[in-house]
Amino acid sequence: MTSIAHQLRAAGVTRVVGPQDPGYTEATAGFDTAVTIAPDLVVVADTAADVASAVAVAADHGERLTVIGSGHGRLANVGGGIGLTRQRFGSVEVDSGARLARIAAGATWEPVLAATAPHGLAPLCGSAPGVGVAGYLLGGGLGPLARTFGFSTDRVRSIDIVTPADGPRTVTADSDPDLFWALRGGKGGFGVVTAVTVELLPLTTVYGGGLYFDAAHAFDVLTSFAHWSPALPESSTASIALLRLPARDALPEPIRGRIVVHLRFVSTDIPADAEHQLATMRRAATPVLDTIGKLPFTKIGTVHGDPTGPMPVANGSKALAGLGEDTVRALLAVVGPATEAPLSSVEIRTLGGAVARPAAAPNAVGGRSCAHLLNVYAAPNPALGDAERLAAVRSALGAVVPWHAPTQLINFVGRGNDPDDVIGAWTPAQNDRLDAVRRRSDPAGLLPFARHGR
Repeated sequence: MTSIAHQLRAAGVTRVVGPQDPGYTEATAGFDTAVTIAPDLVVVADTAADVASAVAVAADHGERLTVIGSGHGRLANVGGGIGLTRQRFGSVEVDSGARLARIAAGATWEPVLAATAPHGLAPLCGSAPGVGVAGYLLGGGLGPLARTFGFSTDRVRSIDIVTPADGPRTVTADSDPDLFWALRGGKGGFGVVTAVTVELLPLTTVYGGGLYFDAAHAFDVLTSFAHWSPALPESSTASIALLRLPARDALPEPIRGRIVVHLRFVSTDIPADAEHQLATMRRAATPVLDTIGKLPFTKIGTVHGDPTGPMPVANGSKALAGLGEDTVRALLAVVGPATEAPLSSVEIRTLGGAVARPAAAPNAVGGRSCAHLLNVYAAPNPALGDAERLAAVRSALGAVVPWHAPTQLINFVGRGNDPDDVIGAWTPAQNDRLDAVRRRSDPAGLLPFARHGR
């Protein structure tokens, strides 16, 4: 690898680090501490030119190139080859008149929210603003306003990318319809993204937050949710989760150290209309904590309250074709409060609305027809082995087999999923088209993409 490092530096890359060099640990760190990222070399890119040089050198040597993102959602360990991190370039440029933001690929959604809010605009981000923009959009992006505005990648206008076949280029619906289609929802194996341009929404506030119910009412609350959430107007998006919360001072006292059912709700309606919609769930049981109210969009991450610090992740998901009393009963038999399932979160998101409609410029997002999404996380308990935690996740997913939908959502596929669930995130026709685009963009297969089952 010494000669490759020299060639990278000769090509203008200023920071190339190996396992013994200062900065290597930081360059390979990510959110999920349960996976190991250990390439032979890491290019710490400062610019898009660094990315282009790294791709060119990897191609010259036939060396695998792995993009190291924010560390959310990696499915396997990485060993050997060249790693590339873009964490040092995360600029955000806002064109308020055109309602567009150009976001460098190293950014998370947090600086995008900060840059757009002063203009009265907002990006269609996810429930966890600490997630990387590029990886989120490549997989579609299902956020807390999805039923209103669709998948986040539906709002992408252009993508700057470096492909092994063609080098740096800007891809739009007009310049390369096939690659533009694939990049928005096809996840990986096409090239290295350096920037994205996204449409912004004229939003400064939403009405939303959470209702927390004692787990003793789990069946009543979940069955009410199953009937209620699909009938919501498209202006509102909801999910619900059974949470086993730690006894930490940072949590509000009413839910600290308890098992609770957490309803998450976000609406663009006026408060009176949104409260009218919530009446059904308020009647299901008395909340032990109510955080519903007018919310600055910059605080959208507080609705789900996803963890932000690095942790060992064991998760998996299944898209559901339906959700009813039988589904709830089957799920609670395995993960409910009467069990000792080592699961921190068992979440159900309701889809439909704008999620189910194709984007104005067609894209590769799979699973649009799914009714709900079951998303399961094991507790990050150091006393539990990885295998034990993954087994608990798989047990939850297996409890609802009769309701599984045929197509998954790739951003939620985790290590607890079956290997075939990766290609199961798209239809056979979509997979064939995606593979054709990958072969054209990366003919030597330098950029690894898990094609389990194919």
